[in-house]
Amino acid sequence: MRVRVAFLLVFLFILSPALSIAVDELYLTGKVINYEPDTGKIKIDVLSSSCKGVREFWAEKGLSKDLLINKVISFGIDSNHCDKFKIHKIRTPLLN
Repeated sequence: MRVRVAFLLVFLFILSPALSIAVDELYLTGKVINYEPDTGKIKIDVLSSSCKGVREFWAEKGLSKDLLINKVISFGIDSNHCDKFKIHKIRTPLLN
């Protein structure tokens, strides 16, 4: 019995930091339709099946519009699912 309890405690001790660090992100691919550098609002025609269609997202402000428009990009958002009525924030850099 003591061995089981000790094993369980060691297992939880090792696993708990990994659970607290985990971040939910959904990775998508899409073609940029429009980008507003002043606000950071970006309109993307998402090609990924989990979020297909034209959607708006919040991105970094001040990026070059010319480098984004009509480009196919891959990006991660701040959720593990795509909510049709929410403007999600892009968490990954758009330009490397």
